[in-house]
Amino acid sequence: MHVDLYVMPFDGAPSDWERSVDLLIPRYREKATTKAPEHSRIGEFAAGLLLADILGISQDDDLAIGPEGKPELSSGSPHISISHDDGMAVLATAATPIGVDIEEIPEAYTKLTRDALRGILSPEGIAAVEASSNVPLAFAYAWTHVESIIKADGRGFSFNVRGGRLPEGWECSRCVVSDHAIACAAHEAPELAVHMRDMTETISRLRG
Repeated sequence: MHVDLYVMPFDGAPSDWERSVDLLIPRYREKATTKAPEHSRIGEFAAGLLLADILGISQDDDLAIGPEGKPELSSGSPHISISHDDGMAVLATAATPIGVDIEEIPEAYTKLTRDALRGILSPEGIAAVEASSNVPLAFAYAWTHVESIIKADGRGFSFNVRGGRLPEGWECSRCVVSDHAIACAAHEAPELAVHMRDMTETISRLRG
């Protein structure tokens, strides 16, 4: 099944990006102007830009938010999923329900990253990550695999993933963009098409 991934790096952000929050729908404008750390606010800003640029989202009512926070279009089509970390945002679109997650590949596998996996993987799953020839990448793939599936399912972390449990009926595909791992889950194995979007160019395009 075809899935489009629209990826926006933050390294193309203008220094005065906050002056462009008026381009976002109120929901994302509010998220981009909280007292949260800048990397979190710029992630919401980038997500809002992608929604406006790719899907023409112009008001909050264009989105329907599920009980666990999963966004979908009020029109019902296409299905969408959104994710961001400290360096990139991604918007996924497809004809059927999907979940996407993005994670920067860590420079090293540490006790902190191992402890994070203990909350989502079985001991066997952790051992498989640690046996990989590229453990930091395997960590990022494992983390995004879990998050993409529980986001596609719609229950998020209200679903108890401890011990490696996951909702059934989902298949996951993954890719690397720059130094980030992206995983996408759908009922059929997703075929991923990556489209890069520059933040400054997107702002200019939306300004018309």
